[in-house]
Amino acid sequence: MLEFLINYQRFLMLFLQGACFFVAFLILITDNLCSKRKFSIFWLEISAVAYLGAPIIHLSYDGVPGDSVRLLLLVSKSIDYLAPLFMLFSFNFYLRDLFSHKIESKTRNSFLLLSSEIVIIIGVVLFVVAKYTNWYFYYDELNFYHRGQGRIVATIIPGICMILQIILISLNYKNMSKKVRIPLVLFLVIPVISSVFSFITRGFYISNISTVFMAIVLYIFVVLDSNEAIESAHKREVEILENHKKELELKVAERTKELLIANEKAEHLLLNILPEPIARELAEHPNKTISQKYPNATILFTDIVGFTKMSSQMTAEETVSMLNKLVSLFDKRASQEGIEKIKTIGDAYMAATGLTAENNSEGALKMIHFAQGLLSDVSEFNRTSDVQIEIRIGINSGNLVAGVIGKTKFIYDVWGDTVNVASRMESTGEAMQIHVSENTWIQTKDSVHYEEPVSIEVKGKGKMNCYFVKN
Repeated sequence: MLEFLINYQRFLMLFLQGACFFVAFLILITDNLCSKRKFSIFWLEISAVAYLGAPIIHLSYDGVPGDSVRLLLLVSKSIDYLAPLFMLFSFNFYLRDLFSHKIESKTRNSFLLLSSEIVIIIGVVLFVVAKYTNWYFYYDELNFYHRGQGRIVATIIPGICMILQIILISLNYKNMSKKVRIPLVLFLVIPVISSVFSFITRGFYISNISTVFMAIVLYIFVVLDSNEAIESAHKREVEILENHKKELELKVAERTKELLIANEKAEHLLLNILPEPIARELAEHPNKTISQKYPNATILFTDIVGFTKMSSQMTAEETVSMLNKLVSLFDKRASQEGIEKIKTIGDAYMAATGLTAENNSEGALKMIHFAQGLLSDVSEFNRTSDVQIEIRIGINSGNLVAGVIGKTKFIYDVWGDTVNVASRMESTGEAMQIHVSENTWIQTKDSVHYEEPVSIEVKGKGKMNCYFVKN
């Protein structure tokens, strides 16, 4: 069996050389290895090619006479001694990059890596010395190879380097990827074992063959490990991006929720100032002039009888508190009955109905009912307050113009003769009475009981018939 392997080992070595060349080419074109690891594995494979080339030349020309052949044999045999040292140096460079991120054991790793590199340098120096002393090997006059007395040293030097590297790998074994643990160890152990066998299998280059074979195996597992690391990093990147995406979605949802709440608050505030259709239109067209003419609206004015004298006898806090309590009751009723509050001016309260394009009398009747409710609210207020008040109410119906004035602190207001007459109805009215104009009376006389008409002088209008709603 051994004789068969010896006879055909040249073909095996040529095959392995071709495999190493192919692996070296793959290393150059792969993108999955970082530059340092790519450099180290590439030179390891090139050194492996040279390590196999040397015995091929030796087998072909050993014992062939000639000075040129002798030079070729010396060069090939030198490569045979130096190639393992270059392979170990490349492997050491790979280990240095592999363990560079191990902060907790950086000092220990650096010591072992440096020690192995020193051993390699010593091995190179010893080879140079041996080259000129025939200590490792020599060729006789017939170009036959002979081992020197120091041949064992040439085996021990790489062995010491391998032992240091094995110790380094064993100390970092648990922190290594599963795919490279065993190949790294085998790359060092198998050549050591084969070197021992090389002493009893003379003629068969088992050490060269096994070392190069393990270099090819090592490349395969290094690439697999690199692919796995890249895939793992990609998964982590995807996870990070997914988590970041979820965080962004949560933030967007929170900001959207906050924005909706803010919009709702702004909309609610706007609706407290303006009628809903006007508020919608102003929100959609903030620079548009908002104005509208209504053919048959009803306006109500009310104020407190004797408020000026009353407020002079109260503190500012008491005055504001009283007005706030009373106006809040009016606002609540207006909201319940669909009455549009226009504004308050001092102690006066102004409201409107019928702010639609249709010309009907529903707004006038609704306003009468609202006014009756205001009287009830005043009575309720007086039952729970130390300050007793009375109000006058004036109502008029007719056409008017409404719109929004200003760009800052804007207000919704109404204008026209209808508004002026309503104000006169209030000022000429009586305490706790609902005083309406003839226009309003005409629209509500079939549903509301009135007292006999009263003719009064209205500023700017002359004599007008006015009516008081029966209590």
